[in-house]
Amino acid sequence: MHTVTQLRNSTANCYAKLATEERLQITSTKSSFCFGYPFILPLVICDYPFIREPKKVTVVDLASKKGIAITAAIVIGIVGASFLIWTIPQSSPDTVIAPPRTDAEILGDIYSKHNNLAADLESKFNDWKQGEVTSESMLAQISLDRSDIQNMRTQLENAQPAQEWQESYDLYVQALDSFLEYVDAMEMRIEDNNDKSDVDPELDGLKMKWENYVDESINAVRFSE
Repeated sequence: MHTVTQLRNSTANCYAKLATEERLQITSTKSSFCFGYPFILPLVICDYPFIREPKKVTVVDLASKKGIAITAAIVIGIVGASFLIWTIPQSSPDTVIAPPRTDAEILGDIYSKHNNLAADLESKFNDWKQGEVTSESMLAQISLDRSDIQNMRTQLENAQPAQEWQESYDLYVQALDSFLEYVDAMEMRIEDNNDKSDVDPELDGLKMKWENYVDESINAVRFSE
């Protein structure tokens, strides 16, 4: 009986001590035997080094976490911006905003392309008459050249030049129209494949006609620009 009384007193003292220190944790109950007497005693964990109260988050901790987040965001922003600066020029290295061309540059470009095309076509036509170029090859070349001339004509019509250049543009449009008549007559001779003589008054007259329009267009140019 005395032993039971001592055990109860010891248990009461332990409870009182834990309540005072605010570290009482009762996790389970455990069946124990004490001196041969069975008792249902609470399993009391008293002041063990591995049991700690949850760490309180201080203002310093929050500031440190916030600083890390801000730093990470800045680094990500700098890396992303650097990637865009490198990628955009690399993806389109030939993208250059060119200044608008002047009326003289547009007409000069058409003149150069047209005369190079005409010289090449006439050279191949002479080769055809000599039997050095087939009719199929010649007709294919005429089809390509006709498309190029029509594109040049469209470019002149859509250019909207200044008033002092309008006459020169109009005359060159007529030159291109006359050149298309010259090409059509050449095509007919190739399709017939009979007349390959060097003398062809009709074809020579059409050639002279478009060349005269070119000369008139050049004479109408206002060089004061």
